Amino acid sequence: MKPKEFIFCILEYITLYIISFAIFVGLMHTGLMRGMQVLMYRGMVMILLAGILAAVLMAIQKKVLHISWLNAKDYLVIFIISCCVNTVFFVVVPVTVERSVSVFMLSYMEQNPGDYTTADVEDIFIEKYVREYGAFEKRFQEQLVTGSIEEQENGAYQLTERGEMIVKMFRFIAGMFDTDRKLVYPNN
Repeated sequence: MKPKEFIFCILEYITLYIISFAIFVGLMHTGLMRGMQVLMYRGMVMILLAGILAAVLMAIQKKVLHISWLNAKDYLVIFIISCCVNTVFFVVVPVTVERSVSVFMLSYMEQNPGDYTTADVEDIFIEKYVREYGAFEKRFQEQLVTGSIEEQENGAYQLTERGEMIVKMFRFIAGMFDTDRKLVYPNN
């Protein structure tokens, strides 16, 4: 590949990634897959669709503009780049926003200016976030949907083999990155 073609290729990748990000964001605002109760799953489907569309757009552009240096490898690369970068963004920002105690606490304080004690904020968190917004119920239902827990005949719930595998994975990751172990070893 000539230096000029290399520069155009990089610019092509960047442009198509930006387009795939816009497609991803746009798809999240459609009714498509709205029935998926778990945001992470819905987002991953949209990320795959955006990646496929980015690769298709690259192929169309090659055909229309007769760009000889683009080939199947480039379509695969733009698909992978699109999916990887969109996944990182999605998990770090929207998924965190949806689940974050910090985001709720700061947003509440911004909408309700005043002085708060830590006890005030804790009470607001429990009453509004946990009880009124159903934070526990939402996370519990997600675990049922994902198959990490299942309801028994007697109405009680039990961790599944899949759930046990997920716990082991989280414990491994907690150890690898030296995170606070209280959440993965609650009895210690």
